Amino acid sequence: MARKRSIFLLSLIVFFATSCTNQSKEFTFEGKLILLDTLNVPELDTELDEIIQLYRSDLEEEMNRILVYSDMVLEKGTPEGPLNNFVADLVFDKANELYFPSDNLPIDFCLLNYGGLRVPLPKGDITYSRVYELLPFENQMVVIMLSGVKTRELFEYLASSSVGMPVSGIKLTIKNSLPHSILINGKIFDENRNYKILTSDYLAGGGDNMNFFLNPIQYEYVGMKVRDAIIEHMQVKHENGEKISAKLDQRITILND
Repeated sequence: MARKRSIFLLSLIVFFATSCTNQSKEFTFEGKLILLDTLNVPELDTELDEIIQLYRSDLEEEMNRILVYSDMVLEKGTPEGPLNNFVADLVFDKANELYFPSDNLPIDFCLLNYGGLRVPLPKGDITYSRVYELLPFENQMVVIMLSGVKTRELFEYLASSSVGMPVSGIKLTIKNSLPHSILINGKIFDENRNYKILTSDYLAGGGDNMNFFLNPIQYEYVGMKVRDAIIEHMQVKHENGEKISAKLDQRITILND
C-alpha cells in the first residue's frame, strides 16, 4: 500500500511539473523504494567497523591526554566570573601576539559570549576533551573596527544583558541597566574615536543579537580559532610547569540603586 501511494505521489509531481511548462518534455525516472525500519537495517560491515574503531581509539587517547592542571574550578558567572575572565584574557593576549595591523593601531579590548562557554573547567587535570567541551565551535578570532557610536551600543548591550559577557581590556560600571562609567585600557571612553574589538566571527556576524558588529569600518581575521588559542595557552603553561587560575577584578560592576 505504501509503495502504491509513493508511486501515485511521484506521478502527480511529474504531471504538474510537465503541465506547467509551455513545451512538452519527456522524463524518465528510475529508482528503488526502500522502507526504513528496524527490520531491514543493513548488516554491520565488520571490516569498515574495525577501521573506524582504530581511529576512534587513537582519537580517544589523544583527547584524554592531560593538557594542563588547574589550581581551581573555573566557572562562568555574572556580571563576571573566573571562567569568563580566564578565557577573555588569554584570547586577548594571544591575538595581540598574532595581530600585525597595517595601520599600526592595536586591539583596544576583547568581547566574547557567555553562551559560548559550555562547561566549567574542573580543579586538577584539564584534558583536550574538556577544552573541546568548553568550546565545541570552530569560531575564528576576528578584529572589528567600530565607530564610537557603535562602540557605545556595544556597552549598552553589555549593561542591559542578563548575563556577564567575557571581556578583557575594559572596566565597565553599570547602573539601572545602563553604562555608568567606561574605561578602555584605563582611559575614559571617547565616542569621537574608533575602536578595535577582538571577538569571534560568530558574534561579528550579529550572533547573540550583537547587531552593532554588523557593517563595521574594518574586519580582519587574526588567523587562529578561539579554541586553539586556549589550547596553545595551556600547552605553554604546562611546558613551563605552571598551573592555570583566574580571579575576579571588578572589570564589570553593577551599582545598587
